Amino acid sequence: MKTSPVRLAAALALLACLGWPMKAFAEQQQWAAAYVNWRFADAGEGIGAAQDIWIPEPATASFFTLNWDFENAEGGYIGLQSDEAGRTNARFSIWNASATRGESCRDFDGEGEGKTCVIPVELERGGVYRVRVTRAEADGQGQWWEGWLEEPGGEQRLIGAIRVSRHHREIVADTLHNFSEFWGDALPRCGEVPLSVAAFGAPSLWGRDGAIAQGRDAEGTRPEENACATGRETIGAAITHAQVTLRGTPAMLVALGGAPANNQAVAARLSLASPAP
Repeated sequence: MKTSPVRLAAALALLACLGWPMKAFAEQQQWAAAYVNWRFADAGEGIGAAQDIWIPEPATASFFTLNWDFENAEGGYIGLQSDEAGRTNARFSIWNASATRGESCRDFDGEGEGKTCVIPVELERGGVYRVRVTRAEADGQGQWWEGWLEEPGGEQRLIGAIRVSRHHREIVADTLHNFSEFWGDALPRCGEVPLSVAAFGAPSLWGRDGAIAQGRDAEGTRPEENACATGRETIGAAITHAQVTLRGTPAMLVALGGAPANNQAVAARLSLASPAP
C-alpha cells in the first residue's frame, strides 16, 4: 500500500512536533514506519475515541499513536513516545488548532502547523495503556478537545486540551488508524533500527447518543518505499504484523526494527503472550 500524502505529512509533523528542523529530514531513518487500519460497521462520526496499547518491547526514538481526521479536515494523534535517550512521554496533537490548555503545550510547524501537549510518563515494559480523545466544551472561538492517558495502574491523566475550528465537532470513524515509527537518525543498515513492539487494540468510538462502536478487520500495512528485506539496506526497518487479542478484543501487534529474522521471531513469540485483563 502506497503511503498517502496525508500520512507522509503526519510522519513529518510528528518529527516537527519534536522540534526537528526541516533540514534534518534527510538525516532521519527513512520509511521506518508501519500502519494499522480499522473498519467500523454502522458508524459514521463520533465525539470521542479510545484505544488500548500494549507495549511489551519499548525502544528509543519510537512513537506509537492513534490517529484520526475530523469531518472534512485533518485531525490529530495521541500516543506514547520515547526520545533518543529513552525518556518517555504521552503526546496529544491536532493540526490547524488555535489554542491550548495545559502546562506543556506549544505550537508545532514544519509539514503543517498545529498545537501539541505532552506529559512525562515512566513507560512500563509490558504495560497496557489507554489513550482517549474526547470532545469538550465549545466557546465563541471554536471547539475544545481533550487528550487523556490511563496508565496500567488505572490512574487517568489529562495530557492537555486543544481548541480547533467550531466546525471540527466529530471524528470520522473510518479515519482511525495507528502509526508506529522509529524517528531517529539514519543508520548504516536498516537492521540496526532498535526493535520495538506494540499491540493496538480495536479502537472504540462513541457517538452523540452514547452508542459505542468498535473497530474491526484490522489491516497492517507498510510504506512501499520501505526497502528493508535483508537488514543490510539503508532505508526502512523490518516490520511484522500479527493478529492478537488484547483485553478480549481483536488487536494488531506491530514489531518494528531489529534484524528481519529476529523481528519475525519476537513477533511470533509475543503474539502468543496475552497481557492481563
